[in-house]
Amino acid sequence: MPRKRRSVERAKGPTDVLTAREAAKYLRLALPTFYRYMWEGKIPSSKIGGRYRFKQSLLDRWLGKTPGGDDVSGRNKFVGKVSRIKRDAILAQVNLDVGEHKITAVITRDALEELGLKVGDTAVALMKATEVMIIKEH
Repeated sequence: MPRKRRSVERAKGPTDVLTAREAAKYLRLALPTFYRYMWEGKIPSSKIGGRYRFKQSLLDRWLGKTPGGDDVSGRNKFVGKVSRIKRDAILAQVNLDVGEHKITAVITRDALEELGLKVGDTAVALMKATEVMIIKEH
């Protein structure tokens, strides 16, 4: 007599716990970049059943999102034009002209390709400072 297969029904509806692949997609990070951040302890994670899992609410907090509000404070967003892109095998340097100021960001080449940035594109620099130091010059 053939064995009956038991099916495990997944809970329907949104879940707050994500796999690594789901979390990387949610954060819009290339999977290798996501894993690097995870191993460096930059991304909040938990080990459940021998596997890493990521709570969406903690990822939101990590991103600086507030429930029901803007994802990032307007003071931390700078809209400008991409003026230069310098690539190597792993990283890319992106220069953004914001008014009379220039912002330079170093991102992974994977991230650059995912964003599809080109010189002349409009882009937004999002600032997330974890530490600011001020010193007085003598």
